[in-house]
Amino acid sequence: MILTLGCTEFNVASIGEDKASGEVAVDTAEPDPGQPGAAVSVDSVDAGIACIEYGTQIEVMSVGDAPLSVTDIQVVGEGWSVTHAPLPVTVDPGGQMPIDLSSTGGTATLVVRSNDPDVPVYEIPLHVTPDRPPTVTFIAPSGGEILSPGASTVFTAIVEDDVDPPEALSLKWASDVDGLLSTVSAHSDGHAEFVWEDLYRSSGEHVVSLSARDSCERANTASVGFCQNEGYTEESIDLVSWNFEGSAFWDSDNEWVELTGPHNTQAGTAFQTTSSVMSDAINIEFSFFLSGGSGADGMSLTALDVDRMTSFVGGTGGGIGYYGLPGWSVEIDTYYNSSHSDPTTADHLSVHLDGNVNDPQAWAALPEMEDGAWHLASVAVVGNHITVQIDGVPYIDQVVDGLSPFPAYVGFTASTGALNNYHLIDSLEVEGFICED
Repeated sequence: MILTLGCTEFNVASIGEDKASGEVAVDTAEPDPGQPGAAVSVDSVDAGIACIEYGTQIEVMSVGDAPLSVTDIQVVGEGWSVTHAPLPVTVDPGGQMPIDLSSTGGTATLVVRSNDPDVPVYEIPLHVTPDRPPTVTFIAPSGGEILSPGASTVFTAIVEDDVDPPEALSLKWASDVDGLLSTVSAHSDGHAEFVWEDLYRSSGEHVVSLSARDSCERANTASVGFCQNEGYTEESIDLVSWNFEGSAFWDSDNEWVELTGPHNTQAGTAFQTTSSVMSDAINIEFSFFLSGGSGADGMSLTALDVDRMTSFVGGTGGGIGYYGLPGWSVEIDTYYNSSHSDPTTADHLSVHLDGNVNDPQAWAALPEMEDGAWHLASVAVVGNHITVQIDGVPYIDQVVDGLSPFPAYVGFTASTGALNNYHLIDSLEVEGFICED
């Protein structure tokens, strides 16, 4: 009997027989462990235009059969920074390694090195364009202009931005003297406008700035300097603010000032008291009417000394309503008063100081003023030099000793006595030359 052992049968998977030699061989090789593989979650980073700072996170992924070793990470270029765990980093198959990127703007390349035998280096392009602040360009007015009172001046600028449409920008118009002026948005074509109305603004030197702010809170500002002469026009002031005394009043039907009607022994004065102007740097234009009655007495343009005044109305009759008022007066006299030292029997102009009707400092004869027509007067005082024109014709142009500077209320006076007239004023313009050399 033959005994057969079964031990050889239990090792079939690991023991073989060399058929050529008849010997049995044992397989001692290690199993194949596979190889590492790397992949990156993005091919490139292009953030376009970004606000203050752009940030993002990408991943290096282990996609092989063996652990991935990330050995080096760096940024080549400007404007980007990278944050990651200390290297080297081992990432098990199926795992990820985060990389944080940030930029204030620029173009660079993220370089990632690993033990991936097929792609040992990944290069990821990086780009972000920083948001630029808006541009602001003034169109009008140009720098250094002098603005006359009573006129509305349109300030115009162009605003543009690399991302936001013009109408979405936040705008602020401001004066270094008067503060915030307007926050009205720009038009879709980029035009921004603000209307400067001097009635509501301080006179003198100003710098007006326009600031534009975009959605990234980036801002830019442009400025223009100019000077606003003081003064006003009849249309630009509230007639309620005038001081009317005696027979004077605002005729709302005809929209003119009536100082007197055709009634005897009247005196009327009208002074603008909202603001004063300097008496020695001023130009005043107005229309006047001296007719419609029996013929007397006349009217005056008076710069009333604010610091010395005690009343707005002076003497009647030959006193023409300004007699005794401190300041200077330009009289348009239509009645000869020999007792008041009138220099001529004709209608005339004369310049008087401190309401002294008996002492004209300058005078000139006029053609007939009681002709039923409106006439235009222009009076300019610079220092102690005074010029007076009627209907464009110069009648007085000389230095008057005693003309001195003072803050003045500008106004008109008129009176009647035994004879009378309408004394009417219209189309007033007052400009103080505080911006002139």
